[in-house]
Amino acid sequence: MKKLLSLILAAASIFTMGTAVFAETEKTNSSTDATITFDTDKALDYVHTFGNASDTGLKTEISEKEVIWGRSLLMSEDFKGSLSNRYGGFYLDAADFGLANFGGYTVTFNIHATKEAAKATDRFEIFADGDQWSSTPFATSSNGTWATASMIVPADSKNTKVGISIPITETFTGNVCYVDNIDITDNYGKTLANIGDIDTSVYTGPSGFTRVITTILFIVLIIAAVGGIAFFVLKVVRKFR
Repeated sequence: MKKLLSLILAAASIFTMGTAVFAETEKTNSSTDATITFDTDKALDYVHTFGNASDTGLKTEISEKEVIWGRSLLMSEDFKGSLSNRYGGFYLDAADFGLANFGGYTVTFNIHATKEAAKATDRFEIFADGDQWSSTPFATSSNGTWATASMIVPADSKNTKVGISIPITETFTGNVCYVDNIDITDNYGKTLANIGDIDTSVYTGPSGFTRVITTILFIVLIIAAVGGIAFFVLKVVRKFR
């Protein structure tokens, strides 16, 4: 079933409009100005789920488990039966960003497919929907690592939705993937401003209290080390008197 679905998706991608680009992603130790960072629940207002969620148990929530930096969006499922609609996922709506459509825009997702997800599907699908349906399979062969998937929507398109679809092929209960730092960039290379979901506390270093405690412990260790050396030297000197 997996192989058949993979072939269908691959064939379908040849006849669809739009371009997708994929690459590996590295974790970062600094904050980001991505359009959506998923640091707070505010990001969930922009995530629109679709499909047979009641059957697949599709759930989206903010997580700290696997991230590029800060927090991320966790997608999980609890699929135990047969479905008439085997697709589910989420999409972004152009209207939420003050756009008439995504024509001429590039939407970039950072995706971390879990190793367990291979039991449910061997690939996701990046899509754009509207007057010109566009879709490209996103292989999950590198499960357990971060990768980017960019959907380049044609300038003459009036597609209003861009998102991620998860074709269900097997019974599955667990975490499917994490999504972080979505960028929406126009054809001039300008990225839409963040929606207001950045949590600066996630990006700061240790708190003042933590720094004080760390400093005190460091000083205590130095004093103990110096005291130990002094005691040893004094003992040796007394021995040779």
